[in-house]
Amino acid sequence: MKHRMLMAAGLIALAACAADGAVDPPRETPSPDGGDGGTIVVEPEPTDASAPPDGDADAGVELPLVCGDAGFCETRIPTSKLGLPLSLQSVWMVAPNDVWSASAEGYVLHYDGTSWATAHQENRGLFAVWATASSVWAGGEGGSLFRRSSDGTWARFETGRLGTVRAIYGTNDDDVWFAFSDETVSHFDGTTLTNHPVDIPGLRITTVFGRPGVGVYAAGYVESRTLSEESGLYDHEPHLFELSPTEVVEFNPILPMLRGFAPLSGVVTDTPNEDQRISLVMLTGNDSFGMGFHFALGSENLGTVQALGNDALFFDVSGSPLRPPHALFLPVWARNWDDIYIPAQVGAILRWNETELTSTSLKMGQDFVPRSVFGIHGNATEAWLVGDGFALKGATL
Repeated sequence: MKHRMLMAAGLIALAACAADGAVDPPRETPSPDGGDGGTIVVEPEPTDASAPPDGDADAGVELPLVCGDAGFCETRIPTSKLGLPLSLQSVWMVAPNDVWSASAEGYVLHYDGTSWATAHQENRGLFAVWATASSVWAGGEGGSLFRRSSDGTWARFETGRLGTVRAIYGTNDDDVWFAFSDETVSHFDGTTLTNHPVDIPGLRITTVFGRPGVGVYAAGYVESRTLSEESGLYDHEPHLFELSPTEVVEFNPILPMLRGFAPLSGVVTDTPNEDQRISLVMLTGNDSFGMGFHFALGSENLGTVQALGNDALFFDVSGSPLRPPHALFLPVWARNWDDIYIPAQVGAILRWNETELTSTSLKMGQDFVPRSVFGIHGNATEAWLVGDGFALKGATL
């Protein structure tokens, strides 16, 4: 575990120069307009796909795993080939014995109900993962996209994009969506990967999400480095789109008028109130501070708005504040419409019950406070939190 292993200072210095991936990848060069992708390249399997990479737990002295105030407990994850902790960027739970995570170092991990193991490895940072009982998708830097089929083999899909794959969501194996950091979403119909560029110059798509029977949505913003004279905030222009295999349409025409906000993640709940069915976590700020907000909205309104906190939200792995809009990870997950989880504060998790936000500490003993939580997902009874060097499992009841 990242904050709980005793390592030599020389090894840490070496890793700073040689470790694969980064929390925030460099800004991508926009790619040309993409048409249909989907060229498959079969990847060779690791020598031992079920075994942790070289330099795992035995390379250092580890303290016992502990549980924290919020009911989340540490699990032991593999380390990199340098023996360093992995930065887990995304997590998707299919079942209690079938959980997947992807790391900035290019690892895809699998949890079988007892332990984590390395299932696949790439030489590019991976920032998104989504899975069903029969397939797994992982994506990341440079438009890289990989699929594991039901027979356990991994294949690379040529996307025709250079933007980073930021999020993946699907309703089933034949209906999967991918959000690229440039102005593109892509759809896989079980056979073909089709790119859908959005005709908004400068758009940075940050997330794709949905709910079976309701719809699939993507959110992003047109980045601005200009400070508003009125608010003193960056003049970002937020957007929310409804997706179908044939078109991408603006879902809420009011949202782009709410200048200064950058959507980072979203979730569709089962609330009976359609005016608050979509929850977006958005960031606003300038070079001096960042603040997160939770928005509940429908197709033509902004239902409720709740502030999540100030610049204590946004820290990099060294503990230094991140300057917006580079704090591109603020995940959200909903167990149901009146129980929304937002790990939006360092060492704490927020829960929205449709009326108020409550905060619970994630502190794990005396010497480990999880910071930089990048992913959350779960089911009716348990949830997973992943981030820099940790995967935490907890009950949701």
